[in-house]
Amino acid sequence: MTYRLFPLLAVIWVSALPAQSHDYAALFADAIENIDWEFEDEWAYTETSLTEGEIRIGRFDPRLEEDIRWTLISIDGREPTARERRKYADDKEDDDSSDSRTTRIVGANSLELLEETDEFWLFSFVPEEDEQAFLDNVDAKVKIIKAGPWVESIDIRNHSDIKPGFGTRLSEFVMLLEFGPAIDNGPIVPRSVKVHVSGRALFFIGIKETEVVTNKDFEFAGN
Repeated sequence: MTYRLFPLLAVIWVSALPAQSHDYAALFADAIENIDWEFEDEWAYTETSLTEGEIRIGRFDPRLEEDIRWTLISIDGREPTARERRKYADDKEDDDSSDSRTTRIVGANSLELLEETDEFWLFSFVPEEDEQAFLDNVDAKVKIIKAGPWVESIDIRNHSDIKPGFGTRLSEFVMLLEFGPAIDNGPIVPRSVKVHVSGRALFFIGIKETEVVTNKDFEFAGN
Protein backbone atom coordinates (compact mmCIF):
# COMPACT_ATOMS: atom_id res chain seq x y z
CA MET A 1 0.00 0.00 0.00
CA THR A 2 1.38 3.39 -0.98
CA TYR A 3 -0.26 6.57 0.28
CA ARG A 4 0.13 10.04 -1.23
CA LEU A 5 0.79 11.80 2.07
CA PHE A 6 3.47 9.39 3.20
CA PRO A 7 6.37 11.37 1.68
CA LEU A 8 5.51 14.04 4.32
CA LEU A 9 5.83 11.50 7.07
CA ALA A 10 8.01 8.59 8.04
CA VAL A 11 6.35 5.34 8.86
CA ILE A 12 8.14 2.50 10.64
CA TRP A 13 11.78 1.61 11.00
CA VAL A 14 13.72 -0.36 13.60
CA SER A 15 17.50 -0.14 13.92
CA ALA A 16 20.08 -1.47 16.30
CA LEU A 17 19.70 0.61 19.46
CA PRO A 18 21.42 0.55 22.84
CA ALA A 19 19.59 -1.44 25.52
CA GLN A 20 17.60 0.49 28.11
CA SER A 21 17.06 -0.47 31.72
CA HIS A 22 13.78 -2.14 30.70
CA ASP A 23 14.94 -2.93 27.15
CA TYR A 24 11.87 -1.32 25.61
CA ALA A 25 13.68 -0.91 22.28
CA ALA A 26 14.17 -4.66 22.03
CA LEU A 27 10.54 -5.24 22.98
CA PHE A 28 9.41 -2.89 20.22
CA ALA A 29 11.71 -4.59 17.71
CA ASP A 30 10.17 -7.97 18.58
CA ALA A 31 6.64 -6.55 18.29
CA ILE A 32 7.35 -5.12 14.84
CA GLU A 33 8.99 -8.36 13.75
CA ASN A 34 5.78 -10.24 14.56
CA ILE A 35 3.80 -8.21 12.01
CA ASP A 36 3.46 -10.00 8.67
CA TRP A 37 4.51 -7.31 6.19
CA GLU A 38 4.31 -9.76 3.27
CA PHE A 39 0.72 -10.83 3.91
CA GLU A 40 -0.26 -10.05 0.32
CA ASP A 41 1.63 -13.14 -0.83
CA GLU A 42 -0.93 -15.46 0.78
CA TRP A 43 -4.00 -13.43 1.70
CA ALA A 44 -6.89 -11.99 -0.28
CA TYR A 45 -8.58 -8.96 1.29
CA THR A 46 -10.82 -5.97 0.69
CA GLU A 47 -9.34 -2.47 0.81
CA THR A 48 -11.47 0.63 1.41
CA SER A 49 -9.73 3.95 0.76
CA LEU A 50 -10.82 7.54 1.30
CA THR A 51 -8.70 9.95 -0.72
CA GLU A 52 -9.63 13.50 -1.74
CA GLY A 53 -13.18 12.89 -0.56
CA GLU A 54 -13.66 9.82 -2.75
CA ILE A 55 -14.35 6.36 -1.31
CA ARG A 56 -13.10 3.40 -3.29
CA ILE A 57 -13.57 -0.25 -2.42
CA GLY A 58 -11.34 -2.82 -4.07
CA ARG A 59 -10.52 -6.49 -3.69
CA PHE A 60 -7.06 -8.04 -3.89
CA ASP A 61 -6.52 -11.73 -4.66
CA PRO A 62 -2.97 -13.10 -5.09
CA ARG A 63 -4.31 -16.23 -6.85
CA LEU A 64 -5.17 -14.20 -9.96
CA GLU A 65 -2.81 -13.12 -12.72
CA GLU A 66 -0.61 -10.22 -11.64
CA ASP A 67 -2.33 -7.60 -13.81
CA ILE A 68 -5.84 -8.47 -12.53
CA ARG A 69 -5.19 -9.13 -8.86
CA TRP A 70 -6.86 -5.84 -7.93
CA THR A 71 -10.55 -5.41 -8.76
CA LEU A 72 -12.35 -2.11 -8.20
CA ILE A 73 -15.76 -2.87 -6.70
CA SER A 74 -17.25 0.60 -6.19
CA ILE A 75 -16.56 4.35 -6.19
CA ASP A 76 -18.69 6.36 -3.76
CA GLY A 77 -21.22 3.55 -3.75
CA ARG A 78 -21.67 3.32 -7.53
CA GLU A 79 -20.45 0.70 -9.95
CA PRO A 80 -17.23 1.83 -11.65
CA THR A 81 -16.85 2.07 -15.41
CA ALA A 82 -14.61 -0.31 -17.33
CA ARG A 83 -12.08 2.50 -17.77
CA GLU A 84 -12.06 3.21 -14.02
CA ARG A 85 -11.53 -0.48 -13.29
CA ARG A 86 -8.57 -0.64 -15.66
CA LYS A 87 -6.96 2.50 -14.25
CA TYR A 88 -7.42 1.25 -10.69
CA ALA A 89 -5.82 -2.11 -11.48
CA ASP A 90 -2.92 -0.42 -13.28
CA ASP A 91 -2.34 2.07 -10.46
CA LYS A 92 -2.38 -0.64 -7.80
CA GLU A 93 -0.04 -2.84 -9.81
CA ASP A 94 2.45 0.05 -9.96
CA ASP A 95 2.35 0.62 -6.19
CA ASP A 96 5.48 -0.34 -4.29
CA SER A 97 4.05 -1.26 -0.91
CA SER A 98 7.40 -2.09 0.66
CA ASP A 99 8.28 1.63 0.87
CA SER A 100 5.53 2.27 3.41
CA ARG A 101 6.85 -0.49 5.65
CA THR A 102 10.50 0.42 5.95
CA THR A 103 10.73 4.16 6.63
CA ARG A 104 11.19 5.71 10.03
CA ILE A 105 8.77 7.09 12.62
CA VAL A 106 9.05 5.38 16.02
CA GLY A 107 12.04 6.48 18.06
CA ALA A 108 12.38 3.16 19.88
CA ASN A 109 15.19 4.45 22.09
CA SER A 110 12.83 7.11 23.50
CA LEU A 111 10.04 4.74 24.62
CA GLU A 112 8.59 5.50 28.05
CA LEU A 113 5.96 3.32 29.72
CA LEU A 114 2.63 5.09 30.25
CA GLU A 115 0.38 2.17 31.20
CA GLU A 116 0.58 -1.57 31.67
CA THR A 117 -2.25 -4.08 32.01
CA ASP A 118 -2.43 -7.87 31.76
CA GLU A 119 -3.08 -7.48 28.03
CA PHE A 120 -0.89 -4.62 26.78
CA TRP A 121 1.82 -2.01 27.27
CA LEU A 122 1.23 1.62 26.25
CA PHE A 123 4.32 3.73 25.58
CA SER A 124 5.01 7.32 24.63
CA PHE A 125 7.86 8.03 22.24
CA VAL A 126 9.63 10.82 20.40
CA PRO A 127 9.17 10.47 16.62
CA GLU A 128 12.21 10.09 14.39
CA GLU A 129 11.85 13.52 12.81
CA ASP A 130 14.32 16.36 12.33
CA GLU A 131 11.77 19.18 12.37
CA GLN A 132 11.76 20.57 15.93
CA ALA A 133 8.48 22.42 15.38
CA PHE A 134 6.88 19.04 14.75
CA LEU A 135 8.48 17.31 17.73
CA ASP A 136 7.53 20.07 20.19
CA ASN A 137 3.84 19.97 19.33
CA VAL A 138 2.84 16.33 18.97
CA ASP A 139 2.05 13.46 21.32
CA ALA A 140 3.13 10.03 20.10
CA LYS A 141 2.11 6.66 21.52
CA VAL A 142 2.55 3.01 20.62
CA LYS A 143 0.45 0.18 22.03
CA ILE A 144 1.92 -3.33 22.18
CA ILE A 145 -0.16 -6.43 22.84
CA LYS A 146 1.61 -8.81 25.21
CA ALA A 147 0.34 -12.02 23.60
CA GLY A 148 2.87 -12.04 20.78
CA PRO A 149 4.09 -9.41 21.35
CA TRP A 150 2.77 -7.29 18.45
CA VAL A 151 2.12 -3.63 17.78
CA GLU A 152 -1.59 -2.81 17.86
CA SER A 153 -1.36 0.92 17.12
CA ILE A 154 0.97 3.83 16.48
CA ASP A 155 -0.75 7.13 17.21
CA ILE A 156 0.72 10.60 16.56
CA ARG A 157 -1.35 13.77 16.88
CA ASN A 158 -0.71 17.40 17.66
CA HIS A 159 -1.62 19.10 20.94
CA SER A 160 -0.96 22.60 19.60
CA ASP A 161 -0.35 24.31 16.26
CA ILE A 162 2.63 23.12 14.25
CA LYS A 163 4.56 25.83 12.40
CA PRO A 164 6.96 24.01 10.09
CA GLY A 165 7.99 27.08 8.10
CA PHE A 166 7.31 30.70 7.22
CA GLY A 167 3.60 31.33 6.75
CA THR A 168 2.60 27.71 7.35
CA ARG A 169 0.53 26.63 10.33
CA LEU A 170 -0.97 23.17 10.86
CA SER A 171 -3.88 23.28 13.28
CA GLU A 172 -4.61 19.56 13.01
CA PHE A 173 -2.28 16.65 12.48
CA VAL A 174 -3.27 13.02 13.03
CA MET A 175 -1.46 9.88 11.98
CA LEU A 176 -2.88 6.58 13.19
CA LEU A 177 -1.68 3.13 12.13
CA GLU A 178 -3.50 0.05 13.41
CA PHE A 179 -2.61 -3.63 13.20
CA GLY A 180 -4.38 -6.85 14.12
CA PRO A 181 -4.93 -10.50 13.21
CA ALA A 182 -6.16 -11.15 9.67
CA ILE A 183 -8.53 -13.78 11.11
CA ASP A 184 -8.81 -15.48 14.49
CA ASN A 185 -5.37 -16.88 15.32
CA GLY A 186 -4.11 -15.56 11.97
CA PRO A 187 -1.03 -13.45 11.22
CA ILE A 188 -0.80 -9.86 12.44
CA VAL A 189 -1.29 -7.55 9.47
CA PRO A 190 -1.78 -3.82 8.81
CA ARG A 191 -5.49 -3.11 9.33
CA SER A 192 -5.82 0.64 8.85
CA VAL A 193 -3.95 3.88 8.21
CA LYS A 194 -5.37 7.34 8.81
CA VAL A 195 -3.59 10.59 8.02
CA HIS A 196 -5.29 13.95 8.50
CA VAL A 197 -3.70 17.39 8.10
CA SER A 198 -5.39 20.78 8.11
CA GLY A 199 -4.16 24.34 8.41
CA ARG A 200 -2.92 27.20 6.27
CA ALA A 201 0.03 27.89 4.00
CA LEU A 202 1.33 31.35 3.11
CA PHE A 203 -1.18 32.70 5.66
CA PHE A 204 -4.23 32.35 3.42
CA ILE A 205 -4.13 29.09 1.41
CA GLY A 206 -6.23 26.47 3.17
CA ILE A 207 -4.81 22.99 3.67
CA LYS A 208 -7.07 20.05 4.37
CA GLU A 209 -5.97 16.53 3.52
CA THR A 210 -7.46 13.28 4.79
CA GLU A 211 -6.50 9.79 3.72
CA VAL A 212 -7.91 6.64 5.30
CA VAL A 213 -7.17 3.09 4.18
CA THR A 214 -8.66 0.02 5.86
CA ASN A 215 -8.19 -3.67 5.16
CA LYS A 216 -10.78 -6.32 6.05
CA ASP A 217 -12.46 -9.57 4.93
CA PHE A 218 -9.19 -11.48 4.82
CA GLU A 219 -9.21 -14.89 3.14
CA PHE A 220 -6.26 -17.28 3.12
CA ALA A 221 -5.14 -17.78 -0.47
CA GLY A 222 -1.82 -19.57 -0.03
CA ASN A 223 -0.84 -23.15 -0.82
